[in-house]
Amino acid sequence: MTVMIFLLTIGKSTIDIQVHDSYFVLDNMSMTILIIGPFTLLVFLSRGLTRKFKTKGTNIGLIIGLLLVALITYQIVQLQESYLSEIMKLDDEGLLDIGQLAQIAVDIKRKINWTWGLFGLWTLGFLLLTFRTIKIWKKGYSS
Repeated sequence: MTVMIFLLTIGKSTIDIQVHDSYFVLDNMSMTILIIGPFTLLVFLSRGLTRKFKTKGTNIGLIIGLLLVALITYQIVQLQESYLSEIMKLDDEGLLDIGQLAQIAVDIKRKINWTWGLFGLWTLGFLLLTFRTIKIWKKGYSS
């Protein structure tokens, strides 16, 4: 499915997605990563859990999935921080009342903290799995 989307949009420079009152413009590579990242993570996580993370191939696939999902999470943080800076510009121009602005800022900061927490979780999983895979790799060469 991802390959089909990528091939169908190869001639276009961007993909436009409208969700409620927001408008997102994604390039082909970002759209592909948004689809392949979580799919790779879920597939190799299920394989890793059944094999108890003892195979190199499964661990490497899971590492790639974790990297892609961490990349997606980082991009979401960047979008949230950009949104917060735009809200602050509106405040500087006096277009929002202070109560409205305070509530929006608190909500966005809370979401940013949660997203950074997820990014930390992906990074921790990546590091632990990388050490596990290296250990398995060395054990395979020593025996």
